[in-house]
Amino acid sequence: MTNRVRKPRANLEFQHQVALMQWARLPCNITKYPGLQLLSASLNGVKMTPAQAGKAKAAGMLKGEHDLKLPVARGRWIGLSIEMKAGSNRPTADQLDYGSALEAEGWKVVYAWSWTEARDAIVDYLQQPRPVLSCP
Repeated sequence: MTNRVRKPRANLEFQHQVALMQWARLPCNITKYPGLQLLSASLNGVKMTPAQAGKAKAAGMLKGEHDLKLPVARGRWIGLSIEMKAGSNRPTADQLDYGSALEAEGWKVVYAWSWTEARDAIVDYLQQPRPVLSCP
């Protein structure tokens, strides 16, 4: 009996997201783009056991939640949400609903098919002026 070694499946979307986060964590980019250090990722795209998925759901993970969030206000928006896609993949109905809900709350929503497309969206977003916040 031979043991066959299974080659891991390539996950292009994951690879693009990792490349984006590597770019975003470079000290020169954090210095150049204030607010970039707050870019964070959800674990919605990570394969989990049923027990782990149950714990994640119980802890508040939402169906359709986007891959990346940048919770800084720029221009007319209060934050940027990015859903990564790859190849011919399209956003799911849950991801579109989640994006619509974020937009209704003042977020800018982007669907990106490469790490460079996501990077360009982040740079464009962070180059918007900061809103003037005032207290009543």
